[in-house]
Amino acid sequence: MVVTIRDIAKRAGVSVSTASRALNNHSSISLKTRSKIQALAKKMGYKPNYNAKTLTTGVSNAVGVIFPPGEMSMSANPFFVDLLMGINKELQSRHAMLSVAIANSSQALVQNVETLISQGLIHNFILLYSVSNDPVIELLKKQGMTYVLVGDPNEDSENYVNNDNRLAGQRVGEYLIDVFRVTHTLFVEQLPELKFEQQRRLGFQKAMKAANVKTETLQLPRLSQLHLDQAVEQFLRTRETIDGIVTTDDLLGVMISQTMWELQDTRTALISFNRNQVGFLADEQVRFVELYPERMGQAAVRVLFDKDKQSELIPFTIEK
Repeated sequence: MVVTIRDIAKRAGVSVSTASRALNNHSSISLKTRSKIQALAKKMGYKPNYNAKTLTTGVSNAVGVIFPPGEMSMSANPFFVDLLMGINKELQSRHAMLSVAIANSSQALVQNVETLISQGLIHNFILLYSVSNDPVIELLKKQGMTYVLVGDPNEDSENYVNNDNRLAGQRVGEYLIDVFRVTHTLFVEQLPELKFEQQRRLGFQKAMKAANVKTETLQLPRLSQLHLDQAVEQFLRTRETIDGIVTTDDLLGVMISQTMWELQDTRTALISFNRNQVGFLADEQVRFVELYPERMGQAAVRVLFDKDKQSELIPFTIEK
């Protein structure tokens, strides 16, 4: 049997409106009455109807989760899946749910978010990316929405969750030098407009410069997997002295590791940011930067709702 507010009001000997206000911690009801009714509701097994609450308050209990536009926004990317798992876990503990915005272009994404705002009554958003001059952020600010970035903060945003990407890039470079004694390295990126890629590259280049180690950057275009494989293989064949590679994402890391296997390259060290993919070859030369995306997702919800928090930094580790 479902327990309703009417049942609680009858048991407590108060009106339905008083019971409702007490359960919602309304200041017009005395603390003593609120505590009494809330304790009674718990004893009776009352479960709030959050959809009904949305209709009466005009505020949804859903949070809009916004993926970066383009191919990287595909939900199959394990990093984003883990982020969503963390977000959902934290939202469940707060009796809230998530609604997702995904699009192939910035313009389409803006329209998607506009729909969430106008039709879904969603006032709180988590962006799973950070770029400069983002039209989505412009929309959220114009509409007075609350939002949190997963990524480096920018000039328009104070609330964010992130790893220290520049430090991570530097530590990866130092690891390659200390453990693998590299003399010629390659940094592979695909979406440098995303701030985390920029920061990781800058940190890595700092470590290479400090150790006087030669380094190059390979920016891969947005091509099909086959064409990417060919581009990487052609590049590596012309750079036979490279003995250390870093990739900004494990999707790139898997592709690089497979290309190295096809080239019968067993000497080049490879470090990939993220360790979600299972396609890596078991090799003593391979390492991962664990970024703990599920923790990042949980932290994003905390920053979104806990007004005393503006940001959280999640630690990273370099692992086999």
